[in-house]
Amino acid sequence: MRLIYSFVGIFLIAVCLSCRCEAGNKTAFVNTDKSKLNILAVFPHLGKSHFDVFKPLVEELARRGHNITVISHFPRSESAKAKEPLPAYKDISLVDPKIGVFVNIIDLHQVGQYQSIFGPLMNLISLRVFADQGCGMSLRNPDVTKLLRSNETFDVILNENFNTDCCLGFSYRFKAPYLSLSSHQIMPWTNEDMDNEDNPNYIPSILTGYTRPMSFVDRIMNTLIMSTQKIMYDYWFRRKDRVFAEEAFGPDLPDLKEIAKQAQALLVNTHFSIHGSRSYVPNVVEVGGLHIPSKISPLPKDIAEFLDNAHEGVLYFNMGSMIKLTTMPEEKLDVIFKVIGSLPRKVIWKWEADELPRKLDNVMIKKWLPQFDVLNHPNVKCYLGHGGLLGLSEAVYAAVPMVLIPMFGDQHHNAGALKTRGSAIVLEYNNLNEQLLKHALDEVFNNTSYRENALRVSRAYRDRLATPLETAVWWTEYIARGNGNPYLHSDRAALSWYQRYLIDVGLVLIIFFAALIYILFRLIKLLLSLLRAVKGTMLGGDASAKKWKKVN
Repeated sequence: MRLIYSFVGIFLIAVCLSCRCEAGNKTAFVNTDKSKLNILAVFPHLGKSHFDVFKPLVEELARRGHNITVISHFPRSESAKAKEPLPAYKDISLVDPKIGVFVNIIDLHQVGQYQSIFGPLMNLISLRVFADQGCGMSLRNPDVTKLLRSNETFDVILNENFNTDCCLGFSYRFKAPYLSLSSHQIMPWTNEDMDNEDNPNYIPSILTGYTRPMSFVDRIMNTLIMSTQKIMYDYWFRRKDRVFAEEAFGPDLPDLKEIAKQAQALLVNTHFSIHGSRSYVPNVVEVGGLHIPSKISPLPKDIAEFLDNAHEGVLYFNMGSMIKLTTMPEEKLDVIFKVIGSLPRKVIWKWEADELPRKLDNVMIKKWLPQFDVLNHPNVKCYLGHGGLLGLSEAVYAAVPMVLIPMFGDQHHNAGALKTRGSAIVLEYNNLNEQLLKHALDEVFNNTSYRENALRVSRAYRDRLATPLETAVWWTEYIARGNGNPYLHSDRAALSWYQRYLIDVGLVLIIFFAALIYILFRLIKLLLSLLRAVKGTMLGGDASAKKWKKVN
């Protein structure tokens, strides 16, 4: 009996050891490292809409206990600090009271130049002007200079990817890996730096306004414009950026293009449901809707009452944070007043002044509106806007169809994408008239196909494996843990232009096949000459034989 108990005991011990070994050998794919990171985030651009995309990311990193230093023109306000203290969040403010930030600065008397054939060039010139302001204000800031001279260390750096590379020197100075953050579709020069496909045959350049599928003429123009933009960025933008960068980081700073190629990842505020499918290298990640809050907040009482009582449907009218609608030329503004005043429904309108130039009984105006919360009100049935990606993304999320009047930058591109999806009507600002605007609004309100298409796009946009914020946080922590380099870099990015496009391979193959053809040609020619010689010899022999017979 004891022997039986002994065998049972040994068996149970063996089973337990086996289970422990099996448990110990289980694969774990989730990182459990909860260590605090030191993060530097650099946002030199003065545009509020750009920073609004990244604000949730930097605040969430601070909530998770990471020490984050944010260089921007948008430090946290005292009310925000009182509402949610974030001890790990440190601001280095770039605010200059004399210059301010880019809010309500676009004069619509000047916007016509962006609508012409020279629009892509005018956009590039504007980007360079903005870059000069951003570089000067950020790299010459006393607090930034103090940081550069300090003994601070960082695990990862976040850098806005837009119109300048002057701040890429932070990665060189602190010897830290960095992520690029884009609040819009990827710029052509960034695609080249990341070795991300930007085939002009089917991918419209962000500043052209072309939509898919492009016509043959569009593809020609897209190719020319995209190539020109890359050349101008390399030989104009980067040369000017270098002047600012050397002043801050020293003359031994590596070439900015080479630093740009070292980005560990690029997080892009886009989603294929809006702009369409395209190929991305593994470290280019779409986080479209990063700025969209996790919940809908209650509306202010007066706005809530206005919308609740609008059972016939509401038009939401907002042209974004940069456009100053009060500067619209009188003839255009007259068109908008006539059409909106004639609508048999209520309109809520972002307007920069205290009053409208004329009284409209169906309109509520506000200098500022909680846009996401308004768009998600069930009575809002149409969004009249300019095609800026933040408002457009929020309307897509809320499944609100749109009438869009793009003005500059990527707005034509964004608006065209949703027109292709069948959830928006796009009007040209230069051709805007009463008949076109009224027809577009009536069509969106009364044609149910726009609402149905908006619902389809919204479902695809919202259906994610993880939220955009969770994705962005994970990538930041992943790169900071040292898991990005060298696994994510494309080997193609390190190739020179002639290697990238197989020019050297093509030339060698052309020379080889040309030599082979030449050799074959010479061999055939030699063979033919030998055959002729043999044939001549044979014919000569026959003639001699006949002559000998004749003589005898």
